[in-house]
Formats: sequence, structure tokens, C-alpha cells
Amino acid sequence: MTVRMTAPMAARVSRLFLLLARFVTVRRARVPDRPSHGDPVATERLRIASELHDVVAHDLSVMTLGVGAGRVIMDKDPERARQTFREAEESGRQVLTDLKRMVALLRVDGMARGPQPRLDEMDRLLDGFRARGMVVSFAEEGARGTGSTLELSAYRIVEEALGNAVRYGRAREGSVTLRWFPAILEVVVQDDGLPRDRLVGTWERAALFGGSVSAHARPGGFEVRVRLIRPS
Repeated sequence: MTVRMTAPMAARVSRLFLLLARFVTVRRARVPDRPSHGDPVATERLRIASELHDVVAHDLSVMTLGVGAGRVIMDKDPERARQTFREAEESGRQVLTDLKRMVALLRVDGMARGPQPRLDEMDRLLDGFRARGMVVSFAEEGARGTGSTLELSAYRIVEEALGNAVRYGRAREGSVTLRWFPAILEVVVQDDGLPRDRLVGTWERAALFGGSVSAHARPGGFEVRVRLIRPS
């Protein structure tokens, strides 16, 4: 059965998305400036939850604008309005998935503010390590998928792995590889540094996507391999 969205229905949907966006924004505003000291796992969950707040709030705002625009043009351009609502529906599914992850993770409030990085900013991240004297190469295989939280998690995993390589492994060279499979994103970070065991954030992000982490010494250095289940 096909349900035609009337103007009043669209208005109610728009208000619903606006209320959700406000809820996330208000909850985000209650986050303290600094985390409490304690368990490092809890601290990482604080930071990840805060980042998810930012992503979801942004996506909800975009959805609200889209539904509002569809409502305005519904009578003048029904086909364009239907396309707008279809796009909002797809965005809604992604937001609901992200909200479920956030609720599962949010046992405590988080911190950090501002726009969160995407994979398009990977070069800037690697340039930062290069400026510190590290030689880093980057490769990406397969068709890049979509999903703000997935991209954010991959970015942060690379950031933590390289940061630990420099700080604790005294690495001078490294490589980053992203491999996109139909259902999985694999993140591989290799370096010529010493073995170490400091991947709290990486483990938490992998768990968020039902993934796995492998961190071990290899001939001539160290490797971190993370698999994240891509949202369907």
C-alpha cells in the first residue's frame, strides 16, 4: 500500500525531526567541558559518545530542512517533493542506526565540541605526522561507502594508531591502508616501531560497529588491523 504524504502529515514529520534535533542539541549542551578522571575505557566512551552527539545532531538538522523543503514544494512539484522525502527517509534510517549505537554507548556523558573529521580530511591528519618527522604512506582500496560515524571511527583509529606509534613505539615510518569490502571496512596501520598495548579508543570504536581488532608485532615493526561492520 502506498501512502501519499499530505501537507499536514509532512508538517508533523518536520516538527518531529525538529524536536529530535533539539533533544540531541539540548542533551549535548549538558555535556561537561572536561571528563572525570578514572577508567580509561570510560573516558574513551565519553569522547566517542560526544562525537556521535555532534554527528547525529547535524544529520537531524539536515533532515529537518529537507522535510520542510519537501512540504513547501509538495503542491507545485510533487515528484521533486517525493524525492526529497525519499532522501529524508534514507537519512532517517541512518540516524536511527547511529542513535541506537549512541544509546548503547552512552552510559555516561561525553565531551568535545565542533565538527567531527571525515575521511576526506585524512591527508591533513597524515600531514600532521609528516610534519613531526614521520614518513607515512596512504592507500585506499575499493569503493568508499557512506556513513558519518563509520568515517569518523576510521579516522580516529588511524589517528590513535599513528599517535601511539610515534609516542610509545618511537616509529619513524608507517603506512595506512583502508580496504572497502561490501560488508566490512578494514583499517590497517603498519609502522617500524616497538610493540605496545595502548589501543583503548580503537577497541571501543570497533565494538561500536561489531568489529574486531588485531594488534601485534610483525617483522620490522608493529601492525594494527581493525575490521568495522559497515551499516546495511
